[in-house]
Amino acid sequence: MRLHTLLVTTLLALSLAGCGVRGELEPPSAASVPEGEEPAVVEPEEDRPFILDGLLL
Repeated sequence: MRLHTLLVTTLLALSLAGCGVRGELEPPSAASVPEGEEPAVVEPEEDRPFILDGLLL
């Protein structure tokens, strides 16, 4: 029983570690602003509380 639990836990950990896209990271797309124009200023969003925020102390 103990071996079975260890095997299942190990396989689960390996399968979760393998999630994602294989290969190189993709570079961010280049944001281009036409010459003579100011880039748009983005207002930060207000912080909304989340139920699990108390765990992050």
